[in-house]
Amino acid sequence: MTFLEATSQNSGTEAPVVEAKKKTSDHYNQQKSQCFVYFRLKKDDSTKISDAQFTLYDFINNSFAFSPTKKQLTVAVLDALKERPLTFNELVIKLNAKKSTLYLLCVALQKSGLIEQEGKNKPLRISGDFSLILNNYSEWWQNWLHR
Repeated sequence: MTFLEATSQNSGTEAPVVEAKKKTSDHYNQQKSQCFVYFRLKKDDSTKISDAQFTLYDFINNSFAFSPTKKQLTVAVLDALKERPLTFNELVIKLNAKKSTLYLLCVALQKSGLIEQEGKNKPLRISGDFSLILNNYSEWWQNWLHR
């Protein structure tokens, strides 16, 4: 039922029956389910890494299909959490970020193993899980090569 249909069926005395909350919730849940790292390995980056030319932005650029603005926010989040653990609300204030954008970004960072949080309302912090996962992939590849 659309908003107009719900409004037209309403007698005018009660609030419109709108499924907008459910649609918004469904859309938001779909966005959350699609937040993940899609790491691109680029052979040319090896030289940049060896020459100390590879930046955190390069890393984020290889990891996430975000807009340039969102990639810059991701760098800011990781830099802030590298300094010290922060709660979500502290991050919102420190980075002057929109809550919805920052939330989905943090979901993607958590799912990828770059940051972690022990529980709701607990501080977010940098995690070493990402490198462990990459090492596991590397080991799997080495094992597969030598079968």
